[in-house]
Amino acid sequence: MSLISKDFRLNTKREEQHSHARLRWALFAIACAGIGVVIASTNTEESISSSDIAANSLPEITTITKSPEELTRESYSLSLPELQAKQKIINNDNAFSRSLSPKQWRDFTVKPGDSLARVFKRAKIKPQQLDELMKAGDAVKKLRHIFPKDTIRVLSDNNGVLLALRYEIDQKSYLMVERKQGTLDAQIIDHQIETRQTHASGVINSSLFLAAQKAGISQNVIMELANIFGWDIDFVLDIRKGDNFTVLYEELFRDGEKIADGNILAADFVNNGKIYRAVRYTNPQTNNTEYYTPDGKSMRKAFLRTPINFARISSRFTTSRYHPVLHKFRSHKGVDYAAKRGTPIFAAGDGKVIFKGKKGGYGKVLILQHGTKYTTLYAHLKTYNRKLRNGSRVKQGQTIAYVGSSGLATGPHLHYEFRVNGVHRNPLTVKLPISKPVPKRYLADFDLMTSPIMAQLDLVTRPHQVALTEN
Repeated sequence: MSLISKDFRLNTKREEQHSHARLRWALFAIACAGIGVVIASTNTEESISSSDIAANSLPEITTITKSPEELTRESYSLSLPELQAKQKIINNDNAFSRSLSPKQWRDFTVKPGDSLARVFKRAKIKPQQLDELMKAGDAVKKLRHIFPKDTIRVLSDNNGVLLALRYEIDQKSYLMVERKQGTLDAQIIDHQIETRQTHASGVINSSLFLAAQKAGISQNVIMELANIFGWDIDFVLDIRKGDNFTVLYEELFRDGEKIADGNILAADFVNNGKIYRAVRYTNPQTNNTEYYTPDGKSMRKAFLRTPINFARISSRFTTSRYHPVLHKFRSHKGVDYAAKRGTPIFAAGDGKVIFKGKKGGYGKVLILQHGTKYTTLYAHLKTYNRKLRNGSRVKQGQTIAYVGSSGLATGPHLHYEFRVNGVHRNPLTVKLPISKPVPKRYLADFDLMTSPIMAQLDLVTRPHQVALTEN
């Protein structure tokens, strides 16, 4: 009996020893798994912090920073249920951190008919994020007017939360939205733009556009050149073969790459042997920038000679003209400019809209009042500037309407009238009032600021004039 009892106790003791060993190995395995999870969790946290935007926008994640030795010792002091509970907490924390890991920046091109809501839907960003974005300040108002082919860059997490957005407003600035401390912050940031000076010269053989193209001048620069000299030179009637020009202007660069042309600084135009010169100057008191002659007289007149660019005159001012629709002779108290349907029409001078609507054979008409003496009439229009109403104020050169063929017209053209105290005058020959020159108290500043520019213009103009003389 005693032998059986002794064997039973011995076997029981051995089983307890084996059970304790298995328990130690199990605890050791669980501790190793915990250490592996801690390392993975730490790596996840490092990947999140690698993005500046994500780091600013994500909530703080608490990670286990105990050493492997401390975790091993701790695991031996915990029961198996306690270890399982702790492992579940670690797994949950790790899953939470993975859900916050941001995706990479993604680009979305605005399609015709797109709204920002549609872009967000394609980006799988929650609709509520759009409401939050539009409340992020005045800067985000730029997103209300997105256009086809624009690119919107977004950064979001796996849950559809917007972390950042970038939108190029133009070549000089962009909108940047970032989530900081859980709130979207928006601001407009200017690109670093470098301004360089350049020049070009051209000789007109057939048209100003072709001469500019041959000289390597962009359409924007040549249009501005025409605007500067448009008060003195009628680019429809006055241009002659052999006329020539030189323009000193700015070019804008970003990251060493040209992005656009800047302002014209000075220009020289020779028309039918007469030399016209202009230089850019900013009034230090009003901060208004205009173009002046070298002696300070304004290039800008109270009225544009022609309210449409580079159109062809199809009918002149006359007291007797055969009407192509009515088939009888009658006076034609204006000038007709044939142009493509939809060509912009400009206000000839600062003024106020006193009539907008249909007027008999004129079709769609717009009449502007300029002070107390002058009115201008624009007829046979296709459409108006949608912002204009009776009483609206307009600025010289502002687009007010578009060429059409409404009323008694055989084709698209602008009928333009100029009246002085209610009397029709020939727009091509009427003497136009001039604008104010540089104030006397600023003449010294004008000379100081413009003399170096005019000296540069002389340097680039002289070789061009010599070459023309030799030819």
